[in-house]
Amino acid sequence: MELQRCRTAVGQAKSWTVESISEPVSPNFVTLRRRTKVSCPDDYEFLFRSRTPDDVMTEQSTIHANGVTYVESHDGKWETVTYTTDSQIHVECGKGPAVLQQTVLVAIVELPRRNAGNIVEGQIQTIDGTSCRDWNLEFGNEWPQIQAFTVCIDPKTHLPRRITFVNPGGTQEFKDWNSTVVQPPTI
Repeated sequence: MELQRCRTAVGQAKSWTVESISEPVSPNFVTLRRRTKVSCPDDYEFLFRSRTPDDVMTEQSTIHANGVTYVESHDGKWETVTYTTDSQIHVECGKGPAVLQQTVLVAIVELPRRNAGNIVEGQIQTIDGTSCRDWNLEFGNEWPQIQAFTVCIDPKTHLPRRITFVNPGGTQEFKDWNSTVVQPPTI
């Protein structure tokens, strides 16, 4: 039932911020961090950072606000561009972040179909000053294979605060639901 409430709350959200962290599973892998801010219907900000095992860092930023797209150059200056990226924000508005569509919403359909799948209510925890309850989702070994994850849902708003994947290790953090604002950069 809590997943259904989450689905409804996420579908009604007008803005959000998602931070994705993929930690290396061995010393040879890259650490990836992504932050996506969305303000429906079509304003967004993408930030992508990578760090190799030998500490080479790469960063790329794009902002689309008020119908104008900006890209940050390698020297840190913002430039207006005439092309637009295929952000797929129009697909998220009214349904919520894509990662939630591919996890929580899929779980609502898939868990009842599975003999070995289950959902277990976990502990209450606090993330950035907000309480949420963990829900551990296992899908068993049935086809199609779906990765197990834990989603922490705020019991008051029914909005997710974090999704944690067991294998490979990765975390999606959600914040600023209905208060994220995308501002154009200073040029």
